Parts: sequence; C-alpha cells; structure tokens
Amino acid sequence: MAAGGVDKQRYMVSVHEAEDAPEAFKFTFVPAGLSRGRVTGGVATRVPQYIARVTGKPDNPAFDWSASPDAPDAAQGELEQIARDRLAARRAWITRVDDLVGNVEVWGREMGWATRRIEKRLDDSGVGLHTIPALLLQEDTVRVLLEPVARRALGADGVVDLYLMPAYDDIASLYFREGHWYMHYVFQGSRATGIEEAESTPLSKETLTAVLREMKKHAQ
Repeated sequence: MAAGGVDKQRYMVSVHEAEDAPEAFKFTFVPAGLSRGRVTGGVATRVPQYIARVTGKPDNPAFDWSASPDAPDAAQGELEQIARDRLAARRAWITRVDDLVGNVEVWGREMGWATRRIEKRLDDSGVGLHTIPALLLQEDTVRVLLEPVARRALGADGVVDLYLMPAYDDIASLYFREGHWYMHYVFQGSRATGIEEAESTPLSKETLTAVLREMKKHAQ
C-alpha cells in the first residue's frame, strides 16, 4: 500500500535492445490490471502504453519519451526508476557470470583443460534479451560446457549449469546465493543406486577439480 492507503500502480514491463544503436534500450510500460477494450460509461477505451528510449551510461541513463503513445505525466519519475533498476540488475547479472566464467577459465587451464569462450543469447522477462558468456572446456576427448541458464531462481540470484558434451547431460548446477557461487552435484554412484546424494559446496578451484575429475572418470 502507498501512503494514504492508496494502492501503488503496477506495470507490465518489457525490455528490448534497440536495433539502431549498441547499449540503447526500449522500455515499454503498460499498467497492470487493465484489460484491452474495456468499456467505461458505454465507451470502449484502450490501455495506455508508455515507451521510453534509454541511452547513455548505465549509472546515469538518458530517457527519451518523444515516441511514447501516451505521456507518462506524473508517473514518469517512477517509470524511469523502474528502468534504472532493471538496467542495474542486467549489468549485475552479466558481470556476475563474466566473473564466474573468468575464474573457471583460469582454473581449467591450470588443470590442463583447453578452454574456449562462446556467447549465448538469453531472454529474461526482467532484463530482456542479452548476450552472456559461456565456456567450453576439453581434456582429451572429454568436453564440458559451462552455460548460464537463468538470472533468477527460487532461493538464488543466478543459475549456471555444467553439461557433459555432446549428450548435453546435466551433471552439475551452480547457484549464486548470499554473494557466492555454490556447486550442486550428484555423483554417478548415487545415480546408479537410484538414491541421489547431492553435494552442495562453495565453488572453488578444489571443488571444480573434484567434479571435473569425477566427470572425466565416468565419461570414459
């Protein structure tokens, strides 16, 4: 509830990268709870739509409302803050995954694995379509893919999966919680018995080494 006991208006928000310029975004806001073609006083009305083009530095973006079908008026400040929050979340997620891939890349090379970064396009309802890094690791004939899956999940601010290629077997998942990445892995022996004894440990070079060693042993 807002001050004075009045419900604060909620909005359905969509984010799209602008096609004509890098690091430019199109934000569309539609008031939630309003149906299209509703009738008020015997006259059909349409749902308002507010569109902003957002450019500039992420920490100080510029907003252009000139192409908006409807003027945001008093809601402009609120809508611009929503956009700032979405851009900050987008930047934090991409940075978080980039740091993770960088660490795993270094650890993998130190363990003798060949590494290659690839790009993945990920669509997220909160921050829109974006490009994010993934990582291929290979030792001998064993190939593993570290792939971002979701920015948000229950109890986690990011999910990245570790797959055994080429079968794309999901062998481990990494969850970002309380400022750290945790690796959740079910060892092959427990799968054979039908009892999944999953381990969840903070990600480190040591835990990654143990998982890759186990994976390699069962992949051959």
